[in-house]
Amino acid sequence: MNITHVVKERIEHYKETEPILVEEIVKGLDNYKDTVYVALNRLAGEGIIANYTKGIYYKPKKSRFGTIGLDKRKLIEKKYLKRGNAVLGYVTGPQVWNEWGMTTQIPNRVWIAQNVKQKKIDSDLNVLVVKAKGDIKEKNIRALQFLDIIEQIDLIQDTAKESVAKRLIAIYKEKLEVSDCIATLEEVKKYNKKVKVLFGLIVENADINDEYFRALLKYFKEDVQKGKKMIIDINPEVFGGNRTWGNGYATTQKY
Repeated sequence: MNITHVVKERIEHYKETEPILVEEIVKGLDNYKDTVYVALNRLAGEGIIANYTKGIYYKPKKSRFGTIGLDKRKLIEKKYLKRGNAVLGYVTGPQVWNEWGMTTQIPNRVWIAQNVKQKKIDSDLNVLVVKAKGDIKEKNIRALQFLDIIEQIDLIQDTAKESVAKRLIAIYKEKLEVSDCIATLEEVKKYNKKVKVLFGLIVENADINDEYFRALLKYFKEDVQKGKKMIIDINPEVFGGNRTWGNGYATTQKY
């Protein structure tokens, strides 16, 4: 096997500025790693690829304004979101708040939820990695993003919580598929009680007309009602004064 030839063939499949991860190139060539590294270094020396950082290369793109380097958005996707068919994480936090109409602020850092033990910051890509509550699958990402907004509601500083809650009710009713709604019912069990109560108040106001969903919601509600009452500091008018989720409302507020 001509390893150098194999490496060149694999490199040809990448587009200009697309991240080339060494682990992708070396896949299936574990017994020839040293030869792969030599071939990559040679290609970099010839200017066919350029080294971005350890383990990451790219094909530079020439333009009339100069050389264009690696596409960091694609690198974020490969490192943190999806590689091939494998889902690694999902975008959460400020970018989702903006995209879902919770705020008009443009985030300067991307929050990504992954199955990690603790949060970490990637200063180079300006990424904050946070711990996901559930097992991440492609089919439940929208559900997790929805639940994350409920959990992060106190962090959305430029928008009243009442406005966020109303927007979530509208999204749940008008934008989510029934399958997404059912997924939220499964995933919310992994969040804290405040999220569960707020979720219940939002969902009942959304009034989803699906018999199976309603049955699941009934069993979930019975579980959430147990234990100590949860005080919610959102105007009860948003939820039609609903107090059936084991919840009360902050007495220090005007409501």
